[in-house]
Amino acid sequence: MLRNTTCRLFKYELEHHIVDCIMIKWAVTAALLALCVVASEEGRDEGYTYRQICLHKKRLVLLHGSECRHQVALGRWQNTVNTTGWTMLEVETKGIVEPEVQAYAAGYLEGVLSRTLINYYIHNMYEPYCRNHTQFCGRLDAFLGENQKWIESQLELVPDDDLYWGAVNRTYHQISGLIDGYEGRPIVPRIIYDLHPIYYINMNGDFYDLERKLKRADDPETPRDHCSGFVKVAPGNNDLFVSQVVMGPFQNMLRVLKLYKFDYESDLYPGHGTSFSSYPGLLYSCDDFALMTSGLAVIETTITLYDTALFHKVRPTGQLLSWVRAIVANQLARGAREWCEIFSRYNSGTYNNQWLIVDYKLFKPGQSLPPFGLFYVLEQLPGKVKYGDMTSYLEKHSYFPSYNLPYFNDIAKAGGFIEQAEKIGDWYRWGKSARARIFERDHDKVTDLSSLATLMRYNDYTNDPLSACKCTPPFTAEAAISPRGDLNIRNGTYEIPAMGHLNHGALDYKASTLIRGTNNELARRLSFRAIGGPTHTNVPVFRWSSFDFDVPHVGHPEQWKFDEIEMYWEVDVHMP
Repeated sequence: MLRNTTCRLFKYELEHHIVDCIMIKWAVTAALLALCVVASEEGRDEGYTYRQICLHKKRLVLLHGSECRHQVALGRWQNTVNTTGWTMLEVETKGIVEPEVQAYAAGYLEGVLSRTLINYYIHNMYEPYCRNHTQFCGRLDAFLGENQKWIESQLELVPDDDLYWGAVNRTYHQISGLIDGYEGRPIVPRIIYDLHPIYYINMNGDFYDLERKLKRADDPETPRDHCSGFVKVAPGNNDLFVSQVVMGPFQNMLRVLKLYKFDYESDLYPGHGTSFSSYPGLLYSCDDFALMTSGLAVIETTITLYDTALFHKVRPTGQLLSWVRAIVANQLARGAREWCEIFSRYNSGTYNNQWLIVDYKLFKPGQSLPPFGLFYVLEQLPGKVKYGDMTSYLEKHSYFPSYNLPYFNDIAKAGGFIEQAEKIGDWYRWGKSARARIFERDHDKVTDLSSLATLMRYNDYTNDPLSACKCTPPFTAEAAISPRGDLNIRNGTYEIPAMGHLNHGALDYKASTLIRGTNNELARRLSFRAIGGPTHTNVPVFRWSSFDFDVPHVGHPEQWKFDEIEMYWEVDVHMP
């Protein structure tokens, strides 16, 4: 459990190298992990490290290298956080074993390969989580424990051919393998239901709303805006761009670009392969930004619930947390509407988001958009999910922006957004907020990937009139497509806390496109472009040495100034 975590950091000198050691003891596992990394070499890998799980004399064994006679799974890992701002992971499985064993083996390899970064991530993001919040964490543990027991009972009851719960079963095997690989345990395919810290990592998006249901004391200085998203049809319908920047506290910048390719039944699991931006130890994006072998691209931005009375509809039984439902929908859906239908099942009312789903299979460059099916928007609240085909909106406006506010009026009303806007102003009104107006003003400038990056990394808060506020000084760095709350002065005065001096900002940029890129057809090969770290166009580069919030950031570069990368995979994977 997070509240029982203890950690001590110490340094020692070994053969004239300074080595950072982190020892983390988790009471829930009674395991002690010691990890030492030579700081001068870390995060500068020049190539992949390979690990594989193979069948040898009817046993699963972990081996170095990339070739064995009976390979079950192959993992590739590269840490270039100090040269690109990212780490990379590819895992591919083979169908010589049952799907659940494939999933477990994939998770196990990820746990082994990314153990160092998982340790860092836990230390930076989750060790302090229950500090001064022990009663809340007790309620959280009880809620999650009951939910895990319900899932266990469902998996025991449903028939073997239940496709939906079969996907849940594989997901739970994968996370269990990740736990075992991280802990260095024997390879024993199974499901672990105990609440290991890696479960908490994967549930972190759901915590946004569980914190409020279970009454964790809110920090008024912490905004809950979590992303900017953008879907854009290029002039002449020559291309279709999908892009997103994630927001959050700056200690959350240890990132992993991931690819999973499972040898599942492709007719039943059209999304058996997926690439996405993510974090150490997570099985899904959580940004979210994901591309699937089904031809779908999925992004989201978080919507904060203001009518907290709805949280009574969030229950520990009969519901699946968002992280599980996102994985299942990504794997099973063949089209955008089906993705919405699958994701809506067992709605937990946690990690309430606006989701944008694009079906690249239906886009034909240079031709008119299809009348329906290309683009869907889904919005979730506790007890309520609404989705609709927005292809005609895209045809009319050429773009759809997403900025943490609901589009559908009944969702806005039910969630308390309309009342919030009436009380506070346009900051909470769809189509009128600062980011909405910047998207409206500048979307026509997007004609290629370069101009797309310019828009999504945009922050010129001291000069842009749309970043102005009734503040002292009279602007806010939060009113931008890529916010930088750290740049607002600490002793300033601001209309609302979300405009002020904050440990909050945009942490990256990701974008894909159907036909453009160095080698063309980025999305078809589940490839995309990415920039790690906060924006530094028109604003200062982010440096930890000049950051004035006291937060852990083990494993981070001192300065976050990196070029755009174009991520291509060694694994042969593609959309239809």
